[in-house]
Amino acid sequence: MRRFPFLAYLGPGLLYAGAAVGVSHLVQSTRAGAVYGYGLLFVVLFANLIKYPFFVVGTKYTIITGKSLLDGYEALGRLPVWIFFFISVGTMCIIVATVTLVTSGLFSNLLGISMEPWLLCAIILIFCFLLLAIGKFAALDGLMKWIVVLLTVSTIVAMVLSFYAGIPKLETAGKTFSIGDLGDVAFLIALMGWMPIPIEAAVWQSDWTLAKKTPDGKLPPMKYAMIDFNIGYIGTTLLAVCFLALGANMMYNTGAEFSSQAVSFASELVRLYTSAIGSWSYPIILIAAFFTMFSTTLTCFDAYPRVVSNASRRLFKPLEKIPTEKLYWYWIILVGVGSILILLFFRTNMKSLVDFATTVSFLNAPVLALIHHLILFGKEIPREQRPKPWMNLLSWFGILFLFGFSIYYINITFF
Repeated sequence: MRRFPFLAYLGPGLLYAGAAVGVSHLVQSTRAGAVYGYGLLFVVLFANLIKYPFFVVGTKYTIITGKSLLDGYEALGRLPVWIFFFISVGTMCIIVATVTLVTSGLFSNLLGISMEPWLLCAIILIFCFLLLAIGKFAALDGLMKWIVVLLTVSTIVAMVLSFYAGIPKLETAGKTFSIGDLGDVAFLIALMGWMPIPIEAAVWQSDWTLAKKTPDGKLPPMKYAMIDFNIGYIGTTLLAVCFLALGANMMYNTGAEFSSQAVSFASELVRLYTSAIGSWSYPIILIAAFFTMFSTTLTCFDAYPRVVSNASRRLFKPLEKIPTEKLYWYWIILVGVGSILILLFFRTNMKSLVDFATTVSFLNAPVLALIHHLILFGKEIPREQRPKPWMNLLSWFGILFLFGFSIYYINITFF
């Protein structure tokens, strides 16, 4: 620890990685490679680059001010808090339902059981509820470090070996992306929507950072907090590239397609690894993939009720009388029930649910990005501690792109 003091402060960045490496990576990045080859590699890197300022604010603001990022929202007025509240409440059940459905497919393959997807999802969410009730943040924090490492190593090995797997290709050319094709644009929006994760996750990062306070109330030094954040952020970006490469090397132009059913998709995903590494790795990869998605489910199931209860106490005075911990459990029950109802509606069509959830997140992104920019470069951050000018330019570029492309998508879809 003395030689590597930053190791003592690792945690929030790995929680971020555990939340991010889920649907956006296992599902969307792999599908991007399988359908378009390396055609969307630049898009994955671009999405991670332009969104960096909107996530780093969660760590910087908290370390500098000692407060939650929601305090930064409130400092801008009540409107930003209302915007955050409505976006979170409007998407939390959809997002939790989506990640739980993917998790259920892997779980079904792992145990070899056949069960109604919504019922299996309900069992998973109940288990998450119990784990959070018993272990709380400590269990979440400790579990993530091992899960992220296991999947990272497995994915890198599979990606490297996939270049030598020699999967036969069709004689015809594979599909290429076209900006004028509505289906291609719709997938691009879905890919970027959760790449690397919905922007509201910056508030989760902020709260996780606060949870790392020492017993005497001290937060990690900025230097080590940023190392923790960057390890998580850069690591998830590289993993997204690995998943895209895995899909491109093993499925592009082979005639194979991913199923829209959660159980079948999970089996097909694991076979990508085993085709490259060997059949002996099937149970290892399946376990790693399941726990990765389970960690995403657990993280989202914990994070949304936590931040929404925080926001609701700021907006509704009667709720101030309810203890914070009690309000959190009210919201977590609401999220669980709402997610199951959504799963009953979508049934087993995982692809439709994933694309819907990720598209909604992309359309929400410009507004949240603007709020995060105003906080990052606002009066609460001393001038000498604000990011450098290039970060300011990158942030404005990201905001303009997100607004512009959202308008373009709405225009070609509805007009």
